[in-house]
Amino acid sequence: MSILGGFQALVYTSATKTGAATNIGLATRINPLIDPNLIEGRGTGSRDLYDLLLGVIDPQIALDLTPTSKTFIATYQDGQTAIPWLHLKTSTYGLTLQNVYVNRLALESRVGEALALTLELWPEAGETLASASWGAAVTTPYRWLNSVLSIGGVPETEWHSWRYEVINNLQRLANVSSGGTRSIKARTRAVTGTIIKDLTDYAEFVALLNIGSPPNKFNITIALDGTELLNSNCRWERIEAPAGPEDLILKRFPFRALSLT
Repeated sequence: MSILGGFQALVYTSATKTGAATNIGLATRINPLIDPNLIEGRGTGSRDLYDLLLGVIDPQIALDLTPTSKTFIATYQDGQTAIPWLHLKTSTYGLTLQNVYVNRLALESRVGEALALTLELWPEAGETLASASWGAAVTTPYRWLNSVLSIGGVPETEWHSWRYEVINNLQRLANVSSGGTRSIKARTRAVTGTIIKDLTDYAEFVALLNIGSPPNKFNITIALDGTELLNSNCRWERIEAPAGPEDLILKRFPFRALSLT
């Protein structure tokens, strides 16, 4: 018997199940789950359950990957646009998911490293890997030099890392005739992030906070290879400035954005 190992997985998208599939990333971790939302039947005078009933079937999948497609991120991070078909391909094995929505997306860039993308995906349905027309795997994922960070319209060049996260608060609507999914809808969205910046002294720390007096909202823009992923008015959240004698003055600037773009 052959046991499936945890070897490299490629992530593809396609417009049709067996059509041309485009590689959008190299998966570093895959965590698929199916929650049957069991209904426990009780209350007949028996100590035990009188039945176990299926609730609404809830498939989800969590992915960590190094992204190779800026278009994928820009198009689907809003949680309202469905990925028609998403394929997780490990050799000849894997999963094919239909009408997939992004419930949560986090993108992080660190100096000297490849970008890291974390996704929580909600598909309407899934099956074993389809026989699509697989495009060539992109073996050069995006790295930190492919990104541009701007604060208040001024490009930043002394950041150590940046990260932003989108939570779309999806809701799964049940199909009452099948127990599956009728539709997946996005609710109130939250967009937050953190910038870690190397500072030359505390005067720069104060200057970065003095966006206006009284403080006004300011713009943060994050672009990947020329495509804007985040461009919104923001405010800083709680900022701390601890430092020990062995540390560089490296400070975290968490922010909350009004929207994505």
